[in-house]
Amino acid sequence: MWFVKRELRRLRRQLDKILQTDTNAQLATATSDRDVAAFAASINAMLERNRRALYEKDRAEAALKRAVTNISHDLRTPLTSALGYLQMLQRDVASNDEAAYLEIIRGRLEALSALMNSLFEFAQVMEGNTVFDIQKVNICNLLRDALSNSYAELEGFTVDADIPDAPVLCLCDEDALRRVLQNLIKNACVHGKEMLRVRAADGVMEIANKADGLRALDTERIFERFYTADASRTSKNTGLGLAIAKELTERMGGHCSAGVEGELFVMRVTLPVFLQTSGTAARP
Repeated sequence: MWFVKRELRRLRRQLDKILQTDTNAQLATATSDRDVAAFAASINAMLERNRRALYEKDRAEAALKRAVTNISHDLRTPLTSALGYLQMLQRDVASNDEAAYLEIIRGRLEALSALMNSLFEFAQVMEGNTVFDIQKVNICNLLRDALSNSYAELEGFTVDADIPDAPVLCLCDEDALRRVLQNLIKNACVHGKEMLRVRAADGVMEIANKADGLRALDTERIFERFYTADASRTSKNTGLGLAIAKELTERMGGHCSAGVEGELFVMRVTLPVFLQTSGTAARP
């Protein structure tokens, strides 16, 4: 009996090591006990089945990412061409009715083009081919720029900005962080109302807005690809903006979170803070 218990402990240690190192190894036993040997064989069969399932999942996901990238790229080209021809037609319209119809068509094409651009960007990010230039960046300046660039979209909003004058240095890719902030502010503009609150301190950027239907909002899923609280898709929203923001943030070593606090929907981006004394980063 003691031999069986010793062999089970040894098998457990092997299994722990396999699970921790993600290796393709299998359990090995030299016992003559048939039950222990059968138990080890069953575990090996389960390990092998899970590995095959994971391999197939990764292969299917990679194929889907390539397909999405190719399809979105192929669709962007004729959309751009169609918009060009439409602009030519608008210069030669003969009546107000024709001008109105062409303007409607232009609006629909531009909306479709924006959706395709989001899909293409998301596919590129998810493929993992983006190269990040990680350096120390003053996140306060980027946050001010993002607000300034969103001036038109923020019409009708009361903006409460608490951004320090002193630099807050984080380690990140400047262009990627610009895209993250742009997506978060755009989400607030599209789904929010009345006010936007912006904060920055200690490597944390906070963007909060008032919105309707916060109680029904599933904050656990808010950063999932294609998730949108508008089930009918009447807002023409792909639900990719926040997924892109989260993916870019995590690939820079940061963290993206969201939650409902009172009457506000709050999104936070946390990045490694650059420690000027040692030239290193404090991880979030």
